Parts: sequence; structure tokens; C-alpha cells
Amino acid sequence: MSDPDDAPAPPENSTEHDPTGPSDPDPAPAELPHGWVRIGERRWWSTWVGATTFFVTFSALQGVNFVAGIAGATVRWDLALLLGIAVTVGIFAMITLIRNALSPQPWVDLDSGQLRAGTRRPIPLAQVDRAVLTTAPVGTGGRVVVLRLTAKEARVEFILRDRQDATLDPTSTAVLAEALRRTSVAMPTSIHDPSGRFARYNFPGHIGRDDAVALVEHPPAAGEPLPAAW
Repeated sequence: MSDPDDAPAPPENSTEHDPTGPSDPDPAPAELPHGWVRIGERRWWSTWVGATTFFVTFSALQGVNFVAGIAGATVRWDLALLLGIAVTVGIFAMITLIRNALSPQPWVDLDSGQLRAGTRRPIPLAQVDRAVLTTAPVGTGGRVVVLRLTAKEARVEFILRDRQDATLDPTSTAVLAEALRRTSVAMPTSIHDPSGRFARYNFPGHIGRDDAVALVEHPPAAGEPLPAAW
């Protein structure tokens, strides 16, 4: 019987997976897909992904105030409560429909170099010239990250990190990053600042193409730094 101490040591650069170690992130696709690719998945409630605790609390207080006003006029709390709920649901539904219509599901076709939102007319990636970053703190230490790309008469939003701290899947990430590299995104300038030195102050929230690509590939979580231009 051989002595266990005489067994050969593993090579120093061994890539053998350690089952006790942390799991590796999902790898990016080896080849980018062809045709129209859905970037992420927008559901009907996605429009409320950036709703903050302050907004929810403020809305609840307004609802209570509305119910109290009706109750004072009718002296019937049951009727006031039902009417208040109906009005609140109606307003919530109307805002949801409007925002979903403004920010439908984004799609990218790298073969034709086009981007579209929902069923709207596609636009060439080269016409996309602005990128705007929006962030909002949510819950206890969470952060929502939304990237908005704009062109003339076109706007598409991408949720890079949602309320559950989930990010885009590897395929969506790779396709969107490559699409951004083919755009004309740049920091805006003005006649008073043609060099763009103060663009971050004149155009808050805007970021350049390299920063946009970096955000897509590694959406910053709460506590992580945002692009310097933001």
C-alpha cells in the first residue's frame, strides 16, 4: 500500500474547481446571438422599480388624507374607504399604463445594428447619442440602476439592477454592451462649454459611452462607486 504522503502534489496553477468555494458567475455567451434579442424582461410592474420608501409613504399619507376628507363630507367611513381604494387603484393603473407605454420592452438586433422599444420603429444604433444614468436607493441598503438611451424622437430604458438586486442575464449583458460600443453616445456639450469640461454639472446624469458599457457589464451595487461623470 502506498503512503499518502508520497502522492504527487497538485500543480500550482491548477484550475480544478473547489466545491467549497464561491460559485462562479454565469459566463458570457461564446458567440453573440443573431436577430432580435430581448434585453432583460420588463413586466407590468417594472415601471415602479425605482419607487422609493419616501414615495410610497407620501402616497399612503395622501390616500389617508383623501379618505378622511370624503368621510368628513359623507360621515360614512365605509363609503369613504371604498371610494378611496377605488380612486387609488385607478390612479395607480393609469400611471402604470402611461409609464409602460413610454418605456416598453427593449430589443437589440446586432446583425442590422438596430435598437427598438416594444413594437416601435427600430432606429440605427449609430443614431443613439445620449446615455443617462438614474439610480435610487431602495429598501435597506439596496440600489436600483436604470440606463436610458436616447436619440432623436426615441428613448429606451434598461433596468441594470432592480429592487431584488438582480441584474441582466449574461446574453442580454453581452448584447447590450456590444450595442453600446456601436452607438454614438458621448457627453453633451454647450456653446458656453464646448470642451465639455463642466458637462457633469451642466447635464447631470449623463455619461459617456465607455462608462455606459462599464455600467452594463458591472452594474454598481449599493456602496459601490458610480461613474465619475455622473
